[in-house]
Amino acid sequence: MPSNRLPTSVVRGFAVVYCLSFRYHLVASVFNGTDNKVELDRTPTPATVWRRPPIEYERDLVIELIEGADYPIEKHVLTTSDGYILKLHRIPDPLQYPSAEQDPDPDGLLRFGPPKTFRGSVLLMPGLFSTAADFVVTGPENGLAFVLADAGYDVWLANVRGTRFARKNIKLSVTDSEFWDFSFHEIGTIDLPAIIDYILRETNAPKIYYVGHNQGMTNLFVLLSSKPRYNRKIHHAIGLASIAYLGTTENRVVRRAAELTDRLYSTLKALNIHELKPTPDIVRLMSGIVCSSDMNELCVEMLRGFFGTTVDRSRSFLPSVVDDLLTSVSTRQLIHVGQLMQTRKFQQFDYRNYMVNTQKYGQAKPPEYNLSRVLLPVSLFHGTKDFITSNKDALRLKEELRNVKNFLEIPDLNHMGFVYSDRLYARVNRKIVEILNQHQKP
Repeated sequence: MPSNRLPTSVVRGFAVVYCLSFRYHLVASVFNGTDNKVELDRTPTPATVWRRPPIEYERDLVIELIEGADYPIEKHVLTTSDGYILKLHRIPDPLQYPSAEQDPDPDGLLRFGPPKTFRGSVLLMPGLFSTAADFVVTGPENGLAFVLADAGYDVWLANVRGTRFARKNIKLSVTDSEFWDFSFHEIGTIDLPAIIDYILRETNAPKIYYVGHNQGMTNLFVLLSSKPRYNRKIHHAIGLASIAYLGTTENRVVRRAAELTDRLYSTLKALNIHELKPTPDIVRLMSGIVCSSDMNELCVEMLRGFFGTTVDRSRSFLPSVVDDLLTSVSTRQLIHVGQLMQTRKFQQFDYRNYMVNTQKYGQAKPPEYNLSRVLLPVSLFHGTKDFITSNKDALRLKEELRNVKNFLEIPDLNHMGFVYSDRLYARVNRKIVEILNQHQKP
């Protein structure tokens, strides 16, 4: 008899639709121009049009982008305590090299002065499905890494386990299911402290600054809840569309995705699927086949919101965007986010089995992360058009944290606009520099 089970490729495709429902405004601000209407002030962004250089993908996307913008770049490699090999990218501060020429910039391109001022090291942590490329892909006029380098910061860009720049383990192959047995908890408690300690050793500095987008801040909250001693290693943290408390969004695509969390998790486990990678082939499959099925209405809404344009044009854009920018996540990592939306609690992963939970946690229900242990100064940015973290979610996080110095609502900015908008400098990044400069330590 023919099997009723869907082909694995189709199930993976459904999973990717679920994935993209959390990121479906990925580049809306780039294509629809709506984010150009409201800015923090009337100061225009520089008019120079930056053309992204051709990408030699097999070499290194981030290196190509930074070199193409004519900035210095270093590659660093470290190994975590459980064997994952992580690549870090760095735009180094020239003052760390006494032999380097310190001539003023002849073109006057530095936006902050004096040009020889060194302000410290800053770590940029990307979110779910993302890599260090998020902070340079919009070019030197808007990319946060470039803006901070111009402001005198030693900029480190992180990549965490499972992403395209961290797909090796000294004991495991990427094809092993054990390789993908992690969520953001392991990234926060293992990868992030390893990265922070590595930077402190390399720079011989007592503390760093931290900027995280999306799950980049989730990782920090997990770390500080579990290992509060790391509060002493960070001057100030800035969260962009931070994810901790979820579940009150009015976006029906995201709400529907959260409702499907348990069903999707069971299906993926049954099919032994541990890695979710939004490849162009799968996206074409979903936009051409699944979006023509009974899920058509949701898919149309997702694609229109993704690009702010016609569905047909969105389908043509999507594969190239996915190929250039998005990266793999573990099944458990994504399901964990869905569980946060279901429960409206910021808690550890729920195995949906009281015996397994008891074995892992010593209790039948997963423990909640204790945000009262987050003691360092924090500034939070929230977009009023955020489709994942509602204003209610953002305010709840603000109230739970003990040391929020700034809470800024950016008009008409969506969740992914904090890294992909073409007006980042005037609307967000300049304010980030101002906040970090205000918290300079003597």
